Amino acid sequence: MNDQSSDATPVLAGLSDIASAYDGLLIDLWGCLHNGITAYDAAVDALVRFREGGGRVVLLSNAPRDDRAVMAQLVRFGVPDTAWDAIMTAGLAVKLEMNERADPWFAELGRRYYHIGTENDASLLDGLDYERVGTVGEAEFVLCCGIRHSGETVADIMPELEPALARGLPLVSTNPDKSVLRGDTREICAGTIAEAYVAMGGTMREEGKPYPAVYARCRTLLGDVATDRILAIGDGIETDIAGARDAGIDALWITGGLPAHSWGVAPDAPPPQDRVVAACAESGVNPRGVMPLLAW
Repeated sequence: MNDQSSDATPVLAGLSDIASAYDGLLIDLWGCLHNGITAYDAAVDALVRFREGGGRVVLLSNAPRDDRAVMAQLVRFGVPDTAWDAIMTAGLAVKLEMNERADPWFAELGRRYYHIGTENDASLLDGLDYERVGTVGEAEFVLCCGIRHSGETVADIMPELEPALARGLPLVSTNPDKSVLRGDTREICAGTIAEAYVAMGGTMREEGKPYPAVYARCRTLLGDVATDRILAIGDGIETDIAGARDAGIDALWITGGLPAHSWGVAPDAPPPQDRVVAACAESGVNPRGVMPLLAW
């Protein structure tokens, strides 16, 4: 059902409006299942109901950490394991690429890296044949997982990016997202830092949504679910919705996260149709439907 030709983007009352057309879901986390602080109960209920009907659910996050770390976070938020079957993240996709080294770009990376991000995310490559170093001068590449603390900006990180650029170090971004809402506060992600590095003339690679490799990994996790029976759900039009389009699968756009914040409307308010139409036209997408917040 991945026809991109129609201009219509219906506002759905709930996932149940279209659930019977799908056997597998790819669910974004931040802005869809939780807000970085607490889980959305209605979204959790929708996933549980979908699985009770025989469907499979893969949580697909651009988090810069692996599936175990995300699972621990979901436990803290009170999300039951009855709401999902498997987890894939941008961080895990990077970790797998760096372990497999089948892709020439990753195969040519050195083994010593300088990390930008929180100490929790610095453990992403633990157990692999890589060494974290304390200075850019010792590094062979930069591993960027995001900001270290709330309010940090690209300008704050420039003193580390500039010497890395001068040495021609490649940068690996573990989160393609540009920004995220933590509660009501908007913060930059690794994608913004990576974008700035490229604008300065640096080389960069990232995995996760909207890139095709992560969708191939998710298809494996979904098992024998046919492509036209998969629905991606998320709030990022440039990542969740565009990524689904490029993967040839349908998408449901949740607007109560970053879009609603950008538009200045309440998270649970019906999305302004003129904004939806304009955003979809600008990104070249045509989602199957739109909802303020995920619910059954």
